[in-house]
Amino acid sequence: MTPTTRNINIAPLFVDAFFSRETRPIFFSYMRTVIKDFFWLQFSVKFGFKKIQIIDADHPLDAQVPFTPERVGTYLDFVAFWIRPLGYIGKKFGKEKQLEYTRSFLRYVDRCYRDAAEVYRFRMTTTKRPKYYKGRFLMIHLFDPHYLCVPSLHVIIVVLAYTFYRRAFAELGIEGEELEALNREMYEGAVAITETVLYIKQHSVNCIPAALYAMTRIFPEEVTPTEATRFIASLFARAQDIPAAEVVRIQEHIENLYEILFLEGCHDSSWITPLQRWLMKYPLQSFTD
Repeated sequence: MTPTTRNINIAPLFVDAFFSRETRPIFFSYMRTVIKDFFWLQFSVKFGFKKIQIIDADHPLDAQVPFTPERVGTYLDFVAFWIRPLGYIGKKFGKEKQLEYTRSFLRYVDRCYRDAAEVYRFRMTTTKRPKYYKGRFLMIHLFDPHYLCVPSLHVIIVVLAYTFYRRAFAELGIEGEELEALNREMYEGAVAITETVLYIKQHSVNCIPAALYAMTRIFPEEVTPTEATRFIASLFARAQDIPAAEVVRIQEHIENLYEILFLEGCHDSSWITPLQRWLMKYPLQSFTD
């Protein structure tokens, strides 16, 4: 049987994180960060408690990716996506190892939210969403004011997940076909979820390179420029609903913006400075690619 994390029930993992003495402090720290730097940050601007400029981050290439609402399930899987491997680790290596990697991942994901919020507090970003409120889209529209597009936290978290667990599986001594199958599942899942941010119109092609650049600075040992380039080349590579020439243009735009941010960031004292410059210039830029 091919190894997989897909059949893992995530409910007990939430219970473990909530009640375990080893993980509870970092779990609550993470939840506070999500409330403060995702929900409250957006709603405080939406309801006028804070004033932060909101920039339209749309790009003409976004129109080449058709609105595909049936992909919403994949989009919403991003939390379960990073939790399920913890259950796999627990079943194979025991509760102690599960809790060890839970603590480690929660520290990383907490940092991702806090670091991204530094950008959001400088400028918020949005994109044009279809007025589509059926099924789970109603929940998305109600709970996400849609002001935190650049960088995409969705993309940050799934890239963190597949690279974090790639390292974790190797550290745990998983080898051969099992290792290959697990890494392939995580990588392909991250690619699929990243594609959905465009398919369901929650993000722009501009949001993906910003997220990959952020991960290069947050998790540099794993998300190298070479790894980011490999990931970009996988995006929409199997798409049947986007012309091949447009897939190439989308990939080139994402790679070019990633390279600009990365190279500029090598010369800045703060990693977010290139993103700040890009955000200040973006409304004035003409679309030439």
